[in-house]
Amino acid sequence: MAVEWTITIEGRNEFGDVCRKAVHIDKSWERLSDGDLGLSIEDGKTIMTALQRAVVNHEAETYSLFRRVCPDCHRFRPVKDYTTRRIRTVFGIVEVRNPRWMLCRDCYPGTVVAFAPLREICPDRATSELMELTARLGSMMPYRQAARVLAEFLPVEPTETHATVRKRTIRIGERLDDQVAEEELRARAQTGERRQLEMQLPGDRRKEFVISIDTAHVRSADSNSARNFELVVARCGRGGRGEGGGRYFATSSTDQRAIRDRALHALQQEGYCGFGDVTVISDGAEILKRLPRAMPKPTAHIIDWFHIAMKIQPMQQIADHFVRSRSGLSEALPTIDRDIKAVKWRLWHGRVDRAIRDLGQFLARLKASQGDGEFSIARLHSLGSQLLTYVRSNRGAIVNYGKRYRAGLRVATTLAESAVNSLVGKRMVKKQQMRWSLHGAHMLMQVRTADLNGELRDRLRAPFRLPEPNVPPLFKPKPPLLRAA
Repeated sequence: MAVEWTITIEGRNEFGDVCRKAVHIDKSWERLSDGDLGLSIEDGKTIMTALQRAVVNHEAETYSLFRRVCPDCHRFRPVKDYTTRRIRTVFGIVEVRNPRWMLCRDCYPGTVVAFAPLREICPDRATSELMELTARLGSMMPYRQAARVLAEFLPVEPTETHATVRKRTIRIGERLDDQVAEEELRARAQTGERRQLEMQLPGDRRKEFVISIDTAHVRSADSNSARNFELVVARCGRGGRGEGGGRYFATSSTDQRAIRDRALHALQQEGYCGFGDVTVISDGAEILKRLPRAMPKPTAHIIDWFHIAMKIQPMQQIADHFVRSRSGLSEALPTIDRDIKAVKWRLWHGRVDRAIRDLGQFLARLKASQGDGEFSIARLHSLGSQLLTYVRSNRGAIVNYGKRYRAGLRVATTLAESAVNSLVGKRMVKKQQMRWSLHGAHMLMQVRTADLNGELRDRLRAPFRLPEPNVPPLFKPKPPLLRAA
C-alpha cells in the first residue's frame, strides 16, 4: 500500500504568464515500521531540486529578456546565438538557456560585440550562496568533511568533491584579499590626512585604539622550506577591559608594511582616521616589534603582562617550595621568596631599571649559593636569567601596568590569544596532522577572518550591487557622435 503525494508549484512573472511544475513523491506505509515518519531528507532534496529548477529558469529568462532591450533606443538587440549554461546552486545543478545579445547597431555603429547576460549575474557558474556556504564550511572543517556535509544535507552532485571545496575556498579567499588590498590603499590615503572625527574627553577609555597581536605556527607542506611558518593574527578595537574586542585580521606576510596596512585597514573600520592614541600589545616577538615603528604617531608598544607573569610564576613556585621545605637554600637566602615578589611588583608598576638591578643581584647571590649544584637551584637560576634577558630586550615596552589596569585599560594580549584559537587553532590544529602551503593558509585565513567579522556575505555580494554599464566606456558613443550617426 502506497500514497502518492503531488506538489504543484505555480509562479507568475511580470508579464502575467503562469508557470506550473508538479512534483510526485511516493510514500509506502511499510516504511512506518522502520520509523520513517514524514518527509525524509531525500524527499526534501527532490522537492527543492524541482522548485529550484523552476525558479532559476524563470529568473534567467526574465533577466535575459530585460538585458536584450537597449537602454538608449529601447529596441531589441540582435541575437548572436543560443547556448545552454549549467548553474550550480545549493539545491542542485540547473541547466538554463543562455542567449548572447549583440550590441545595438544603431546606437553603436561599427562595434561588433556580443555579451552573455547570465554571466553578469552568475560569473562563476555557481550562485554566490553556494560559494559562500562552501567557503564557510571549508574554512571551519577539513575539505573532505565539508564535502560530505554538503552531500548529506543538500542535493548537490557527486562532482562536489573535496577538491571543489578547496578550490572555491581559495578562490573566495583571493577575492577577499583583493578587496582588502583596495581598501588598504584608501585607508592609507585617509590616514595621511590626519583629521579628527570626534572630541576626545579626558578619562575616556575609548579614545585609545588597541591592537592585540600575536603569531601562530603552522606546519608547512613545502619540503624545501622550514618545517613551520608563521601567521600574524590580531584584533583591532577600541575601549578598555570588558568591551568588544574589535575586528580580526590575519596575514601570512611578515613584512612591516603589510602588517601595518592590515592594521590600518582594521582600525579604519573602528573609526580611526590617522588621529588618536594607538597602542600595540604583543609578546615581544621580533616580527611584531616592526608594527609600532611603522604605525602613525603617537603609537605606543606594550609588552603583554601575561608573558611577564608566566616567566615569574615558575620562579615563585620553586621559591615557595624551598620556604615550605625549610631547605638549606632558605637558610642561605632567607628572603628568596620576598625578592621574587619584589621583582614582580616593580615590573607591574613599571620600575624597570630597579627590577633589572634587583634581579641581577638576586641571580648573583643565587649563583654563589649553588653549593653542590642542586637541580632546583640551577633551574631557578636558569629561569631568572631568561627573565632578565627578556626584560632587558623589551625594557622600552614595559609600562606601569598597575596604572593602566586601574584606569580600565588593557594590559594583556588575551584578545590575540583567543583570535589565534578561533582563526588558526580550530582549523589548522596540530592534532589534524595537516600541512599547508603559505598561499593556501593565507587565503583560508581571509575567509575565516571575514566570517568571524560577520562580513563574508556582504563582501561576496558587493560586486553584484555595483551598477554595471551595458558596455565598456570606450565603446559608448558621445552625444555629438551619436547625433552625427
